[in-house]
Amino acid sequence: MKNALAIIGILLLGWASSAHGEVYRLEPLFNGKDLSGWKEVLGGKWSVEEGTIVGETGDGRYGWLLTEKAYGDFILQLKFRTEGSGNSGVQFRSHVIGGQMKGLQADVDPSPTGNTGSVWDEDRRNRWLAVCSEEGKKAYKPGEWNDYEIATRGERVIVRLNGVTTVDFRDDMDIKGIIALQVHSGPTPVKVRWKDIRIADLGYGPSWKPLFNGKDFSGWKEHGREKWSVEEGMIVGASGAGGYGYMATLKTYTDFMVRIAFKCDAQGNSGLFFRSVLKGTDIQGIQCEIDPTPRNLNAGLYESGGRGWIAKPSEDARKLFRFNDWNEMAVKAVGNHYVTYLNGLKAVDLADTKPTNETGKPPLRRGVIALQLHSGGGAKVRWKNLFVKDFSASDVGE
Repeated sequence: MKNALAIIGILLLGWASSAHGEVYRLEPLFNGKDLSGWKEVLGGKWSVEEGTIVGETGDGRYGWLLTEKAYGDFILQLKFRTEGSGNSGVQFRSHVIGGQMKGLQADVDPSPTGNTGSVWDEDRRNRWLAVCSEEGKKAYKPGEWNDYEIATRGERVIVRLNGVTTVDFRDDMDIKGIIALQVHSGPTPVKVRWKDIRIADLGYGPSWKPLFNGKDFSGWKEHGREKWSVEEGMIVGASGAGGYGYMATLKTYTDFMVRIAFKCDAQGNSGLFFRSVLKGTDIQGIQCEIDPTPRNLNAGLYESGGRGWIAKPSEDARKLFRFNDWNEMAVKAVGNHYVTYLNGLKAVDLADTKPTNETGKPPLRRGVIALQLHSGGGAKVRWKNLFVKDFSASDVGE
């Protein structure tokens, strides 16, 4: 049975398309009994009382109760009630890095001049990204249950409080991350209750197209003498002769965004090339680095047949790399602007204005997407969940 609230929520945001038949179902994030599926971080005190999650001041530090799963595009609905004047919030598309929470937070502030419904960037830019509308401020009900809705689609973020839109803005710092309930630090005691926590995971949306059919290499071409196979719906690349090896798309792309998941079963170097040209195993183009060694320059940009390194990844992104586990990486290329993401967090943001070499030639603006096995042997990489959004396609939406 279709969940009416999910359908209404999407229609209000203007993201449903009857042409695509998109209907999403809200699923519970909290079972009403215990904190299964959640994890405590830092200093809050968390419990379950009468079907509600209760967050209270613990040792005085910030505290978070976070989901084990990360979400990208979603609609989150919940109810909250504050008891007292202590500040709280809802993190989304966020990350725990070095024991500290970083990412977007929809504020919960019961003070008379509070910013409930505004969005703050926690422990990163440390500023308001969008401030609650005057109508939204009037929607807050002190001491009562309030309905919160947070929705994301691509770079767009919309927050609604008791049915009133408080903020509607765009931000590209994160494309995926955990959701977390917050207890603020400081001398003011915090006590807040949460219930009816539900989420609709929107996935990638209809404008994202699969690059790989999960069965064979239709639409791809092998370059070199390394070993490529399909196993359990994944592309597997392994060193064979020890030279360079590439599995490249037959189609070329100009402006696009590509997303993949990868896992390195050995410490051999690899990468995701884009806007590239191949002649045998000679390649010209830019590579988004896959580096399972302690050097860990994952999601940095390296130009083969040209300048070498053109952008190293941010330190926060490097800390999110999961050795010996699955990682998610994304590349967005529009004109001369490149953005890369590692496990949902922006790693590189580069406006590329320099020529490729002393000839003064600009970087390639069109080419194939290719998976790489570096020379030297010792590489084995698995790839899955390969999707592309072609910005030149007529059906690309939000």
